[in-house]
Amino acid sequence: MTDTEPGFEVEVASLGEFLRLLKERNEQLPGRQGHGVSGRAIFVAQMVDRRPSNYGFPLVRRYVIAAFAYGRDRVSYTRTTSNAVELPEMVARIEDRQQEVYEEVWAEIRRGLKDADLNIPVHKGFLRHAADNGRVRREEGG
Repeated sequence: MTDTEPGFEVEVASLGEFLRLLKERNEQLPGRQGHGVSGRAIFVAQMVDRRPSNYGFPLVRRYVIAAFAYGRDRVSYTRTTSNAVELPEMVARIEDRQQEVYEEVWAEIRRGLKDADLNIPVHKGFLRHAADNGRVRREEGG
C-alpha cells in the first residue's frame, strides 16, 4: 500500500459478518497471492492494553481480535473480555476468561472456514500495547 492508495480499517459487529466478508474477498480475489502471508491469512490475537489508574492498580483492557486483509483494507472483529482495574487477586481469573474467548473465536473461525470450504491459514498470537509509548512490546512469558 502506498500513500496514493489509501486503505480502510473495517470493524465488523459479529463474527458472522467477519466470515461473510472473508468469503466475499476470497471469491473476488481467488488467485491473488497477496503481499506476503497477510494477503491470504487470518490473524487471531489476544490483546492487552494497560494504563495507570487513580487506584494504584492498572486499568486493563483485554480483548481478542481477528483480522485479515481485504484488498487494501483491513477487516477486524474484536471481542472485549474485560475493561477494568485489575486487582492482583483477580488477574488469573480474568486471564483465563480471555484465553477461553480466544479459543472460542479461533474455533468459530475454523468452523466457518470449513463450512464455507475455504482453505485459508489462521495464525494465533498474543500482543501487548505499551501504554506509555504506544509501541508493541514483548513481555516475559508472553
